[in-house]
Amino acid sequence: MIFVFSDFGVNGPYSGTMRSVVMRNAPDIAICDLMLDAPDRNPRASSYLLAALGREFKPGDVVLAVVDPGVGSTRKGLVVTADGVTYVGPDNGLFEMIIRRADDVTVRCIDWEPETLSASFHGRDIFGPVAAMVATGQDFASHVLPSDQRYDDAQDWPDALAEVIYIDTYGNLMTGLPAQNSEIKLRIGDRMVTAARTFSDVPLGEPFHYCNSIGLCEIAVNCGRADQVFEAQIGMPVSVQ
Repeated sequence: MIFVFSDFGVNGPYSGTMRSVVMRNAPDIAICDLMLDAPDRNPRASSYLLAALGREFKPGDVVLAVVDPGVGSTRKGLVVTADGVTYVGPDNGLFEMIIRRADDVTVRCIDWEPETLSASFHGRDIFGPVAAMVATGQDFASHVLPSDQRYDDAQDWPDALAEVIYIDTYGNLMTGLPAQNSEIKLRIGDRMVTAARTFSDVPLGEPFHYCNSIGLCEIAVNCGRADQVFEAQIGMPVSVQ
């Protein structure tokens, strides 16, 4: 399969246009919009989220991942193969947690360019076509990039991010922390939050944290909105007590 992970959203032409390029160039391969509302122009938060979603991928899959605020700049384009799954997208830290957590990794820098290249839409013009080439076994111009030459800033990011990295449509707060034992408490803002197994284990309106479906620590309110209760935004710090 080819999975799409981006911050393009569903409005406007961007998601559909990039997807159409992939489908036109790899018509026999299933494509899945895994996530189109990744943290907006935030490769750092998106890196932890993408790595957590890795449980959805199997060897041979291709992940077209585009969260690219530096599009058109000197940042490189990468093809990262990690434990048999290939990721295509910008070299801005988006693949840092994938690279760091994999047992077997190769990183290539994309040298291929189309005849016509937009300065502002490499998802359509470079990354989409390259993802299709990878999925269909076609060659394209690239060269091996030593892993220590990837995006410098990302190499200093922590292994686990004690921040809110995503707020879902229900107002739940996904953090960059892997879920730990159920005895811990989390501090967010000036409040402490205890653990529960799931929503129905706490009273209506009660906040709690739990191990979500992709293994991250998530803060929620039973039948309420944690983003409103805690006045939370992406990047808000949390701490383990």
